[in-house]
Amino acid sequence: MVTFLPLVQLIDSAFPTGSFSHSFGLETAMQEGRVRNAAQLTEWLRSYVTGSLSPMEGAAVLYAYQLAQRLIAEEPNSELTRENLKELDRKLTLSKLARESREGGMKIGRRYLYSVLELYPDSGLKEYESWVTQGECFGNSCIVHGWICAYLLQAPALTVVSHMYASVNSLVQNALRSMAIGQTDGQKVLQALIPIIEAEARKMVLTPVSEASLSCHNLMQEIEAMRHETLYSRLFMS
Repeated sequence: MVTFLPLVQLIDSAFPTGSFSHSFGLETAMQEGRVRNAAQLTEWLRSYVTGSLSPMEGAAVLYAYQLAQRLIAEEPNSELTRENLKELDRKLTLSKLARESREGGMKIGRRYLYSVLELYPDSGLKEYESWVTQGECFGNSCIVHGWICAYLLQAPALTVVSHMYASVNSLVQNALRSMAIGQTDGQKVLQALIPIIEAEARKMVLTPVSEASLSCHNLMQEIEAMRHETLYSRLFMS
């Protein structure tokens, strides 16, 4: 019987990916006064979801899921599928303009890969690990998540929703550590964003995706991520 419980384990905030160490520009927005309360946090995250997380990472998770399905099923043209995955890995990393964001994404991706391989050594992700070790790929959590969800026979929409929810939840938890809002307000922020995450995932599943369709148009967040390394004091690595 296929259940969603293995997926719940993977997106739990206690799962060791190291994402708690990264704010990806949110800390800059908080220190510079653009995010001071729950309402402003909700708007920052809404812009992050629609302008960056969904069109870039959400689409990449779905594309990686589809490519991994082909490898797992041992469909023809497997070498082309492998090259598509490698190109996806490179685009996901090199499209991040801020150095800290690139490095943070690689750290999270490699840690996620290591942990998933410990739990599911037969998932086929050993091959992806070899590409990272050999320098053909950087290591990215979107590819790991898409691949392991294909292996676990999770639905495409649930695969995308779970990745985006985990990403948003991680940033909400980081905001709780660094600004004056409480746990209840944090949950209200998440509640407000769930319909947006679900709508973005539905739209994505209904639209064909490819490596060429990935995009990011949240320029303010990119600038905040770049400025993070020059902040006077920092709680997060990015």
